[in-house]
Amino acid sequence: MTHEARVRATRIGLVAALVVLWEFLARVAGLGTLLPPASAVLRALPTLFGDAALDRALLTTLFELATAFALSVILGAAIGYVLAMSTRIERIGLPILLLAYAVPQITILPLFVLWFGLGMACKIAFGVTHGIFPVLLATHAGLRQARPHYARWSTSLGATRWQMVRRVLLPQAVPSMCTGMRLSMSMCLLGVLLAEIYVSALGVGFYVRLFTDSMQGEKLFGLIFTLASLAIILNALVRAAERRTAGWQG
Repeated sequence: MTHEARVRATRIGLVAALVVLWEFLARVAGLGTLLPPASAVLRALPTLFGDAALDRALLTTLFELATAFALSVILGAAIGYVLAMSTRIERIGLPILLLAYAVPQITILPLFVLWFGLGMACKIAFGVTHGIFPVLLATHAGLRQARPHYARWSTSLGATRWQMVRRVLLPQAVPSMCTGMRLSMSMCLLGVLLAEIYVSALGVGFYVRLFTDSMQGEKLFGLIFTLASLAIILNALVRAAERRTAGWQG
């Protein structure tokens, strides 16, 4: 068995052990009122996916997440590039951005409701406020940590500034940027769900609040399981893109 196969087997075994422990705590340890049994959650999954309204809510959340993530990557990479390429702008703008990053995002949600209303725009914008900073900071750090002598060599050989950035600096910054993108994906999902939970009658977040208020623990945990699976799949897609673009670095 190869090392990768052993790692996969270990992960599967760990997940299976956690599920068994979950079932034991719910049924034997008397925590069923707080923690529905894993078997009950699995039986509730077909009822979730058989609900047309919930299916539409999931598609709505996926659209909001994809849009927020795309905007976070584009804006974060652009701002990170500007900060890394200009020392003067970095000295002025980076402390302001770090201060904004330190503000708890949930406290400004009412402002987004005021500015964007209760529709999709509010959820997308709130998702961007969560996802943009990991990409921005990772892009800035990756470009700053790139080997400067490579840039000097390319310039001395006649490369333009754009060629130097595209062919020398960006390839070195790709691993850092991909790490920021993986964090951004999770943060965008968090932002979108928070907005849906508090100010929406659409999307998965609304059903999280609905199942909580109506004490439907099996459906709530089933929905949480679905969201966790979605986050894992999206993270794996970003990791695959990272290996494809940065695999040459070994």
